[in-house]
Amino acid sequence: MTPPCRRFENKVAIVSGGADGMGAACVRQLAAEGAIVCALDVKIDMARGLARELSAAGAEVHAFEADVTDEGQFRAALAKAIALHGRVDILINIAGGSASGLVSETELSVYDRLYSLNFRSTVIAGQAVIPHMRKAGGGSIVNMSSISGLRGDPDWSPYNSMKAAIISLTQSMAWEEGQFGIRVNAICPGPIGSERMLATIDEEHVAEYNHAIALGRVGGADELAEAILFLASDQASFVTGAHLVADGGLTATTAQPTTWAKLPRQKPPPRRGG
Repeated sequence: MTPPCRRFENKVAIVSGGADGMGAACVRQLAAEGAIVCALDVKIDMARGLARELSAAGAEVHAFEADVTDEGQFRAALAKAIALHGRVDILINIAGGSASGLVSETELSVYDRLYSLNFRSTVIAGQAVIPHMRKAGGGSIVNMSSISGLRGDPDWSPYNSMKAAIISLTQSMAWEEGQFGIRVNAICPGPIGSERMLATIDEEHVAEYNHAIALGRVGGADELAEAILFLASDQASFVTGAHLVADGGLTATTAQPTTWAKLPRQKPPPRRGG
């Protein structure tokens, strides 16, 4: 997809979890629009491969190894990124994880792991980056939440609760940092057909998702990246403390079985541009 403009010309962007999936889609689009991109990921070989590919095409993309749950590793990677150009303008927190389980049966270690992967890692990144953004006079942070942070799903409380916490954290950060010109928003994706998602469900479950979504299909990683980059860009200069839902209309219904489940569905139209 050809970007309509170069919204991020010479801006320094950090993407955690930037090696593959939604993170890599953000890295690609940021690079295409002129950003200097630093992809942080524990999957360093994949991150380096992406950086080499995009750099060979004329972009400036760097890869740094970091486990985002480890404060020392994140700060060390950030220091390398800051050393390149002396600032960071954009932080996109993609890295995270998921797990299912009933509240009555799930071991606390599962909650602890997801707390570290999703919520604590977002706090670590914010605490490390915000002083640099304040010094530069502003910046934009996009945190990864989910529609699972807006509703309760049975058997998914470990994941849902952490994503809900990220929305509340985002709102607090927006109020704390607005006076310094720093905007903080959250993205709430619905089903995105990444390789990781499609590897965990079969065709029948994909069809069920398609039926539950107003647009009749799961989303693409590039489509989610477009929504994230809108929040990160100056086009959203008066948007902060918000959570943008990008779910193809999945949460636009009450999900009562007497309504959408019996709705006759036609074959969905093809994606525009793809």
